[in-house]
Amino acid sequence: MAERKPRRAAPLVLDVGSGYDELNLGRLALISGQKTVPATLRRWQKSILTPDGRPVVITCSVPEDQVVPHGLDNDFMVGLVNLCFEAGLPDGPFTVSAYGLLKASGFPDTAQYYRSLEESLVRLNKANYTIDEGWFVRGPHTWTTQSFAQVNYLSYARSKTGVRGTSVITVQLAPPIMDSLRAGYIKPLDLNFYRSLSQPLVRAVYRQLDALHFDDSTPDGLVRELSAPLMAWANRLGIFSDRADNVARTLKPANDELLAKKYVSEIELTGRGRDKLVRYVFGPPPVGDHPQLAELLRLRGVKSGVAVRLSTVFPERIEEAARRFDHYVKTATRPVGNPGGLLVAMVQRPEDFADLPGYVPARPKTEAPTAPVTGTKQPVPSAPLTDEIEDMEAREETRVAALSGQALVDWVLRQLTLLGTMRHLSVQERALLTEAVAEGTLDGRAVVREATRAVSGGIPAVRAVAEDVRTHLSGMLP
Repeated sequence: MAERKPRRAAPLVLDVGSGYDELNLGRLALISGQKTVPATLRRWQKSILTPDGRPVVITCSVPEDQVVPHGLDNDFMVGLVNLCFEAGLPDGPFTVSAYGLLKASGFPDTAQYYRSLEESLVRLNKANYTIDEGWFVRGPHTWTTQSFAQVNYLSYARSKTGVRGTSVITVQLAPPIMDSLRAGYIKPLDLNFYRSLSQPLVRAVYRQLDALHFDDSTPDGLVRELSAPLMAWANRLGIFSDRADNVARTLKPANDELLAKKYVSEIELTGRGRDKLVRYVFGPPPVGDHPQLAELLRLRGVKSGVAVRLSTVFPERIEEAARRFDHYVKTATRPVGNPGGLLVAMVQRPEDFADLPGYVPARPKTEAPTAPVTGTKQPVPSAPLTDEIEDMEAREETRVAALSGQALVDWVLRQLTLLGTMRHLSVQERALLTEAVAEGTLDGRAVVREATRAVSGGIPAVRAVAEDVRTHLSGMLP
């Protein structure tokens, strides 16, 4: 078999506003945010939770002559992901110049940073990760176990003094990362803001917060605030300390900078010792680089956070998808149960809607976006798609009705986590809730229905559901 030739060198990225971040990488934080780590640190293992409350164990190990990825390695990985997009998400390796990668990562053209770049690439290539049922695959919507190095293949030329600006670097990102990027499991990342942050830990905290900020399962696609045990938050960021006071001291400069730049409006530390909690309240919601395109999506029922994400990732698809959507609903005979979800599908999978009956694609850039559809009923053009949606909803209802034992418990806990109810319950109350659902003394499905209805009423209504659960559980306390 002939050897696949690397793609052409990726264009230089200098000032691009919104770039991209793969959501698994952003949320799992595979690279320690600390600027430096002990020279003997060759392995770590951490346990974190996915946004839906699933526990995940992540292990990182490196050879004896290496140290685990940390600090600037985050920045070089962000640069590689965005250069990979510029190269067209190639099937095989792609090439960049060392100067191009340095600038794409936001660093000046100096000998110090060229040394850092070479060391970082080697670490990213040598470090092996195992993620136990925590890597999300968008197609089948499943959590998978993956083992890989983030930079799957590495080749570069160096002079006697090391890597120089003209050195050619050839890389290939790990297959699961590439699959995820191609599937659109990505979010916007404000590269100008990212690069404006002063230290690796500040950038790591921002990247982690920003990845968790976007959550399609919430009512508007955005999380408004995050709370976590301080030690668990440190573990997530790769801060290697077992003392809460040291963690709080380490995080303070990063937190202060994010507050000063108004990315977050409030950061609160409560509790004492290892029981400390940290709470972040996000600032104004993101608007992205294409607010008009995001508005086209919002007016048609797409959640705000999803609209920002899609308009940043697929700006060239939005207007045509909106026109197809408007045609779809105007020529229909039955209402669309989830218009926002339909439009999201049209943006993400345009090939599935290429042959709409009676639709004539507009000429590129010659037709203004169609006005949003109004009215209480929105019909669809084809019964097969409606039937498919209704069948899917019916299958889900049947599946949930058949759950029992641990499967039912897992489903209830996952749904209540997504709906924001679990955050208002203590650790002991969560344990009692698990026991009550397992034993059948509490109707978990009914609680999920109440929590779902409460979401539209905001935090007070969600807290009221949590209080009802707490009242029920109080009789189980010793």
